[in-house]
Amino acid sequence: MKDEARWDARELRGALDRYEAELRAAGLSRNTVNTYVQHPQRFINWLEGRYRPRRSDLNWEPDGDLEDASHSRIPPASLPDEGPSYTPAPPPRANGWPASRGSSRYDPLRAYLAARPEPVVRLSFAEIEGLINGRLPDSARRHRPWWANERSGSHVHASAWMGAGRRTANVDINVGTVDFVR
Repeated sequence: MKDEARWDARELRGALDRYEAELRAAGLSRNTVNTYVQHPQRFINWLEGRYRPRRSDLNWEPDGDLEDASHSRIPPASLPDEGPSYTPAPPPRANGWPASRGSSRYDPLRAYLAARPEPVVRLSFAEIEGLINGRLPDSARRHRPWWANERSGSHVHASAWMGAGRRTANVDINVGTVDFVR
């Protein structure tokens, strides 16, 4: 086991960026590239302790505790014989809005936007992360289409602002801001 190659999260992110560039160069569709890249990004976030798998059923009982994922180096292309047991992350709570059973992590954003009377609410990505009590996915910071006003599909983030009677406008990926317009 001593000769086994190891990578840290920074190296994994760099390799994932190269993989994404290769996918784009191969002419794969934006949605395909996003699908191929988002799952490994979530895994790396888990390794860094920035993501905790959770289920919408808040009565779900875990088998054990989530193992500490703060180790600095991980073996490539291998998983432990016995994987970690997952505990659901606590329901999101921001600005006094508790999550309800079966809720989305974006429900606090929906409640915040619904309560605002002004026609345009500009929020930074950091402010949104404060509301949802967690990090936005990397795709929100990289791809404008993540902010699309889609009524169909399973995009719970878009359902949040659309459910508050808002739509996104003036998405600035470089600055990290978005307007929610009535």
